[in-house]
Amino acid sequence: MKKQKAVIVIATYNERENISKLLPLTLKYTSDILNWNVSILVVDDNSPDGTQEVVKDFQKEHKSVHLLTGEKQGLGAAYRRGFSYAIDTFDPDILFEMDGDLQHDPGLIPSFLKKIDQGADFVIGSRFIKGGSIPENWELHRKIFSLGANLGLCFGFMNFKVHDWTSGFRAIKADFINKTLHRYTPYDGYVFQIAVLDTAIKEGLKVAEVPLNFKDRKHGSSKIPALQYIITIMLYVMQHSSFFKFAVVGVIGAIIDFGLSYVGIELLSWPVALSTIISAEGSVLSNFSLNNLWSFAHKRIDKSSHLLNAFLKFHVVALGSDWPTNFSDALCYRYFWHYLLVYI
Repeated sequence: MKKQKAVIVIATYNERENISKLLPLTLKYTSDILNWNVSILVVDDNSPDGTQEVVKDFQKEHKSVHLLTGEKQGLGAAYRRGFSYAIDTFDPDILFEMDGDLQHDPGLIPSFLKKIDQGADFVIGSRFIKGGSIPENWELHRKIFSLGANLGLCFGFMNFKVHDWTSGFRAIKADFINKTLHRYTPYDGYVFQIAVLDTAIKEGLKVAEVPLNFKDRKHGSSKIPALQYIITIMLYVMQHSSFFKFAVVGVIGAIIDFGLSYVGIELLSWPVALSTIISAEGSVLSNFSLNNLWSFAHKRIDKSSHLLNAFLKFHVVALGSDWPTNFSDALCYRYFWHYLLVYI
């Protein structure tokens, strides 16, 4: 039986001490995995501390270790460069993301590949499922930062099936990366990770998780700019979350509903019932159009026959959503039933 190929892409900058320990550990756990040939690609941003020299020493004795160098442009750029090189050079079935600072346990790599063998397309090392953890010795603000960012993404995308949106330890089908890699060019730093996962979910990939006991860094320093990280996450969610867009469309619909009703009743002196019907229909038409073209653009309905059927379903949902007694209930109610009936 022909073995499948996996490439572990490790992005580094000033990780000399860590990479000297990580490479032998990774080789140990990947040298004899049933049905898999595993290569390691270190993508180094011209580290001044000698990281490249350490990797080159390992290359002398281990043909499965490879090195790609380039200018420092951030984590996202390093992964894009590494993925592109790996696809062109090795034609892999699976691409890994793994940090070069020993915070990700390479002993989990066989578990990742087992999930792939069982049918997963995208496997995440998760700190927030049973068996996973973050370091106990972390300061309170670091724990809040880590948990808060992840929860913000869960709520922002209204997706709680994925428990760790920000983990950087992943195994991903290479054909998906090859097809979508050009989409991630605008995303720098750690938002690259979020964009890849968000795209995978919208493309219908099967996502699985394995427990990850995230370790504290022993050498070097963290390269996460906290404030910039939070701001870029918020901007990404606002631009790409269907739930957030749906809420915005709901506000626009409410303004249209109120505005048309006011014009009909107060300015044109139309009967209240007629004005209410016109304003409601205007709001429904606006909401349906904007949701189809914007909120759920990844599931956009184009065929006229399907569009009419979806609009009638949405119409029923919109009328029925008056039942909840407050705005938050109505928003969640509408989001759930709109998505269920129209886009599934």
